[in-house]
Amino acid sequence: YSAAGVVIAAGEGVLDYRAGDRVACGGAGAAHAEIICVPVNLCAPLPSSVEFDEAAFATVGAIALQGIRQGKTQLGDCVVVIGLGLLGSLTVQMLRASGCVVLGLDPSPGRCQLALELGAHAAVSTESELNAALMAETRNKGADCVIITAGTSSSRPVELAGEICREKGRVVVVGAVGLQLPRGPYYDKELEFC
Repeated sequence: YSAAGVVIAAGEGVLDYRAGDRVACGGAGAAHAEIICVPVNLCAPLPSSVEFDEAAFATVGAIALQGIRQGKTQLGDCVVVIGLGLLGSLTVQMLRASGCVVLGLDPSPGRCQLALELGAHAAVSTESELNAALMAETRNKGADCVIITAGTSSSRPVELAGEICREKGRVVVVGAVGLQLPRGPYYDKELEFC
């Protein structure tokens, strides 16, 4: 669902693109194939200074950015990213570039190491390690925001997010996870859920 390439032909009524134009594409039709057909509203012009392999990240980058925007993060916020795959790695980098303190959680030690290399203050593989790092970083207040970029049928990521958020904190689900929200922490802390 994220691709880049050169327009071969534009459909009837398409006025903004012509054969030979460079574009980044996303969503429906932007598959991994030699030739794809993408609706015009899911294309964006690609400057000649941007390589195709970089532009192919436009859609997944936009998804990560939308999660950050939904979280209403600000300079200095402590943000936990649960799931450090592609979306999580992009989220970590954007949060760091925004001046946030970023902690990550992923069961893969390799992904945790990559998150550290990309600027995370801490990246750990267990909930107990995350809790210790978070409490030390926030003086026992909890995360300002938790962004869940994980992929699992389990609701544990949303349960954990409720546990580690500070009062009136924010939880954003970008990944595909179970959504059985525990009423207690979300209600008691008045957490925002997106």
